Amino acid sequence: MVGAMPLAMKGVANPLTKTSRIDSVDFVSPLQQDVNQLCDTLLALIELQLPPHDMAILEKVRSLAKIYDSSFKDDASFHDLANLIENLDVSQLTVVGSLFSNMCNLANLAEHVHRIRRRRAFERGESSLLTHFFLHEIVEEMEDKGKSLQEIRDQLTTQTVEMVLTAHPTQAVRRSLLAKLHEIARCIESNHDQYLTPLERKDNEEKLRSCLLGLWRTDEVRRSKPKPEDEARNIIHVIEDTVWDATPTYMSQMDRYLVSRGLEPLPLDAKPFLFGSWAGGDRDGNPFVTPAVTREVVAINRYRAACMYLTEIENLLFDLSLHYGSDELLEYNKKIDEFVEKARKENPGNYVPNKIRFKEFWNHVPPTEPFRVCFYHIRDRMTATREYCEALLANHNPPIADPAVPIYATKDELLEPLLVMYRSLVETGDQILAEGKLKDLIRRVNIFGLTLVKLDIRQEADEHTNAMSVITDYLGLGRYEDLKEDQRLEFLTSVLEAKRPLIPRDHPATGKAKNVLDTFETISEIGSEALGAYIISMCMRPSDVLAVEVFQRECSADCGANSLRVVPLLETIYALQNSTMVLNTLFENKWYREHLRTRFDSVQEVMIGYSDSGKDGGRLTSAWELYKAQERMVECAEKHGITLRFFHGRGGTVGRGGGPQHMAILSQPPRTVNKYLRVTIQGEVMEQDFGLPALAWKTLEVYTTAVLKADLNDPVPVKKEYRDVLDMMSEISCAKYREIVHGDDRFVQYFRSATPEQELGLLNIGSRPQKRKEGGVETLRAIPWVFAWTQTRLHLPVWLGLGSALQAGMKTENGAELLREMYEKWPFFRSFFDLIEMVLAKADPHISSRYDDVLVVDEEQKQFGVMLRGLLVETIDLVLKVAGEQQLLDKDRVQQRAINTRREWLTPMNLAQVELLKRWRSVTVKGVVKEGVGAEEGAALVDALIISMKGLSSALQNTG
Repeated sequence: MVGAMPLAMKGVANPLTKTSRIDSVDFVSPLQQDVNQLCDTLLALIELQLPPHDMAILEKVRSLAKIYDSSFKDDASFHDLANLIENLDVSQLTVVGSLFSNMCNLANLAEHVHRIRRRRAFERGESSLLTHFFLHEIVEEMEDKGKSLQEIRDQLTTQTVEMVLTAHPTQAVRRSLLAKLHEIARCIESNHDQYLTPLERKDNEEKLRSCLLGLWRTDEVRRSKPKPEDEARNIIHVIEDTVWDATPTYMSQMDRYLVSRGLEPLPLDAKPFLFGSWAGGDRDGNPFVTPAVTREVVAINRYRAACMYLTEIENLLFDLSLHYGSDELLEYNKKIDEFVEKARKENPGNYVPNKIRFKEFWNHVPPTEPFRVCFYHIRDRMTATREYCEALLANHNPPIADPAVPIYATKDELLEPLLVMYRSLVETGDQILAEGKLKDLIRRVNIFGLTLVKLDIRQEADEHTNAMSVITDYLGLGRYEDLKEDQRLEFLTSVLEAKRPLIPRDHPATGKAKNVLDTFETISEIGSEALGAYIISMCMRPSDVLAVEVFQRECSADCGANSLRVVPLLETIYALQNSTMVLNTLFENKWYREHLRTRFDSVQEVMIGYSDSGKDGGRLTSAWELYKAQERMVECAEKHGITLRFFHGRGGTVGRGGGPQHMAILSQPPRTVNKYLRVTIQGEVMEQDFGLPALAWKTLEVYTTAVLKADLNDPVPVKKEYRDVLDMMSEISCAKYREIVHGDDRFVQYFRSATPEQELGLLNIGSRPQKRKEGGVETLRAIPWVFAWTQTRLHLPVWLGLGSALQAGMKTENGAELLREMYEKWPFFRSFFDLIEMVLAKADPHISSRYDDVLVVDEEQKQFGVMLRGLLVETIDLVLKVAGEQQLLDKDRVQQRAINTRREWLTPMNLAQVELLKRWRSVTVKGVVKEGVGAEEGAALVDALIISMKGLSSALQNTG
């Protein structure tokens, strides 16, 4: 998403048709000033670094790009620019790519800062521009709709948004560069501080120049492929850098607002947010995620959590210097002292004084300071926990435990003394102190636990089937995979109901089967405190779920008493259409229903996949089948008395279900949010959501208010004629999509020739292989599938099939009027269309044609490309008719202007990439450099190609 959500023009009744007010000077001017200053300063610094000839070429490229962009894309200016770039050497192409890549990163950063600045201006009462997702505004809107303040508070205190940070694709920009960009953001913010002295302003300008030079001189290329452990550390860095502070800060803001309305604040145990991770737990198609890696990642998470908590504990040791406390606190401290004294008398050899470990608060604490006495013991235990994890990560045996200072095993152990101290402060009249850092710490423990994030485990259903077949074959029961579905269900249920184990301890499993069993044993060893859900990808049938339950029971020390919740991931059109059968069969299974009731309070979580369903049947069919599947699954669960929760596996791009969070939530079917939302935050959008502290704060508010609004809004039934026409359009769209992608023999070779699909592995932006296995498009993962089309600006996965569907829809009786009505009045259809329109605005047939002209050799494939671009133009025309616009994004001028700003940077990067792909393919065979080609030449081409890919990702604000 480029730029902030705009303020709707006042006086427009329908909230779905509000347009942007962006022409006031105070909205546009500061942002444009920041972008100009950053780019001009960068260019001035580059001029000091480059030879005059190369600098002249850069200026020529910029000049021709501007001419092309301002000439409504005439062929002459395009070919002038293409010819110039075609004749540059590799080093010059690298500089071109690097310059425009950095400019795009800086523009993105300036927009982030500007969104923060606009928000602060509104809160100071200096601006009327509003994003429509401030908490107080949504509360007032709900009051206008007849909801009581108490209803609204009850919703806020019981709803939860769980954000699961994933590592694929990892951030395309290196962390070293991100750190510099964050420093530049602070310089931009300071630059607008009107109270800076001239000397301070000069210092800030010098700091900005230093950061920009460091940005330019830092290698943009990630030289080695990240390991899952690296991805896990990157996710933890996101939590530490912004989310750790933003979460309790935003909750305190919620408290203040509720109190200002005469309501009680959020309860101490409220969890409006939770955080999860897939890095180190997602083994679907990733052979590098092993049981050992999962154990290490959990140790990393625990270690970093202990470090963060120790910092907060040190701060509170300084703050809570009170010389009195409640009787409960004094008694609690007395019990601690007695326990410690007894333990050390019984184990004198294990006692080592801890004072030398502490760098901040190291003074002796007298017994008359009860809060510090209590925190001393907490600090000792947290330090022991940190050292324990540190030893595990260093591959050492854990240190000999001091029985008087046991490590923390559960978050409740840490919460207990904190709550005692909180109650003491309230009881003794020191409520203000209780509501400060101590309350923040209690909330952090409730939300982040002892690991900062809960790690999900994910594996493909076929891997479980294979492992079960190995076991049954060994036991002489035949091949499990050969059983029909009803036979599988009968067998698995009998195993789950039996009292004796199925899998012998000396089982002969090897290879993948052993890895599956070892994973379940590792889950049992780690425990549910550090883990989230067990997700079954490519889940197609009820037996896929029961097989995992069998493995959890068989491979755990407690017979599955602390098993993880099992979450089927439905990610193909077939799986979505078959979803009700899967759930109904599970809920009618006596063992499974009782298991849900006793272990998970009759709550079933289902993950729905936006990426693979889009790749399977096209974006329109995917979106509509996802919508209908949710409706059907909710009805099925309600019939069985089960609470259904959805986990939305959205990508960063529209092609993979991405888009603005609030738009996605509010377009969900009625009764599907139900106070709980779980959603993936993909690697490429983490920076947009959490890159700066104020952005993290805003992201939390957007999710909070969107869920509040989605749950409290009265459900509006969807008209039958809407459903009928969309059913028809979806069928036509899917047929057209599959006819081209799966039915045309030219498609696969065209895709590999006309896009950088073959070269994506050079990027080193993720630990996982691009394909599940060798084969055609069907084996390619959704991320590189979308990435490749995005780079060429054709964006095919987003719109293919939609044009045919719209044509058919308009041919029905009053079809055009009906589609416009659906667009105006149905949030789901409006959301879908607006996202498609945003991507189409980034498409450029001129650019796509250049890829074909240079890279595609076969004439039939070239004609295939001409046909695709014809469909793109046709689709754009039809979308404009439905939206009632002259140009794409006329109703969202903020987005329109942001995209247009980047066009003059995008075109040179695309043209450079085309030339680099041509040269790279001429010196390689299947990605291997030919004999006789110099190593330096090959390496230089790779670097330049990577920089072009990263630059385009930054400009288009997504990687895949």
